[in-house]
Amino acid sequence: MLIDFSFSNYRSFKGEQAFSMTRDTRFRSGAFADESTITAIYGPNASGKSNFLRALWSMAVMVRTSYSQGDTNTSIPRDPFLLSPKGRSEESSFFAEFIAEDGQRYRYWFRFNDDVILYEELSVFKAIGDRTSSHSSKLFSRDENGISFGSSFRGPRAQIRRTIELRPNALALSAAAAAGIECTQPAFDFFASSVTYCDAQGYRDEQPRILSEFKRKTSFSKHLAMLIRYADFGIDAVRSAPVIIDEEMRESLKTQLQQQFGADPEKVDRMFSSPLQESSELQFEHAGDGITATFDERNESQGTIAALSFFSLALRQLLHPTLTLIDEIDTSLHPTLVEEFIRLFTDPATNPHRSQLIFTTHDSSLINVSGSKERIIAPDQVWLVEKSPTGSSELYPVTDLKVRREENIGKNYLNGVYGAIPKPSFHTAFARIIEEGDAA
Repeated sequence: MLIDFSFSNYRSFKGEQAFSMTRDTRFRSGAFADESTITAIYGPNASGKSNFLRALWSMAVMVRTSYSQGDTNTSIPRDPFLLSPKGRSEESSFFAEFIAEDGQRYRYWFRFNDDVILYEELSVFKAIGDRTSSHSSKLFSRDENGISFGSSFRGPRAQIRRTIELRPNALALSAAAAAGIECTQPAFDFFASSVTYCDAQGYRDEQPRILSEFKRKTSFSKHLAMLIRYADFGIDAVRSAPVIIDEEMRESLKTQLQQQFGADPEKVDRMFSSPLQESSELQFEHAGDGITATFDERNESQGTIAALSFFSLALRQLLHPTLTLIDEIDTSLHPTLVEEFIRLFTDPATNPHRSQLIFTTHDSSLINVSGSKERIIAPDQVWLVEKSPTGSSELYPVTDLKVRREENIGKNYLNGVYGAIPKPSFHTAFARIIEEGDAA
């Protein structure tokens, strides 16, 4: 479970940004009153909303791949703020405080440039009975003078020290995971296994997994089929069906490879010399007036395909403690399904492992609630992003603006009370262009 996240000098963000999933005491309610299980990020287009999610995802990717990919001479993948003369030369940083699957709270952060890791530290707040220690215990830290280990570190220190000397561009946490160091494994696993990122069209990446589940007729596929039926798409069944590439299609593919792509005819013949290939596809059975009709993926509604993908994603993520990042969640789903998807993460019955969802959206209806009416998203679960005159993005919570408990933050957001909305000068400029066009 993510508690806090900070970063600096990343994409459109120049200065340090601080983000937290800790609930504001004024708005705490429900089952998840300490750390939030949802956060909505609002702001105009190109404000930096997506870059915020990518910052958290980039930290996870660096931990996963820092040691396993590249060598001593490999540059560190970095996306610094470029609208400043010093953006490229200044260091970048990531910080995260989180509860790993072992139930212990960790703090991990590192600073880096294009070539080396400048600083890195991992500490743990040990669990003592039913409570967590208020003092952290260092597992390791490193700087330009090398790496040092705390009393809580258990493992071959000399091996890690030697690795860091040879690979100053690799994270020690990644190297420790490769070496099988058990005391740091839960922290590594948080980034390597728990964090998932999905962009606006990323639901398509879920399709191969869904097809595999239906092809193997797993319990997961049965659950998905049931969810689609309950979602009221008029679908009675979903199944995997074989698709045979017939001889005519094979000849067409051979001709295309040879004539359009210049493939060697002999190699193409060898490629297609095997028996007819069988593949699979999803098929959707719809009920009509006394009859049923089956549609393949090409003829099925893209809204249905997207919904199936998001249901699959939610089902996978809610079975374990996870952190899901979704960019532009409202792009592919109907507003009612967006709301249902979010509610899955706010209800202990559907989210027993306290999995978290952080998403960007333009859908103000999710926060357009006033008075005592039930809110799907509380004010302390809303963050805003906007750009400064210098082109750098700024991230801040709505609660910084002294909102009242029953304030209609959706209405105020659209009216520009909180900032982070498209500037009205765009409309004026557009009208001027039209006026000039008419005059011409």
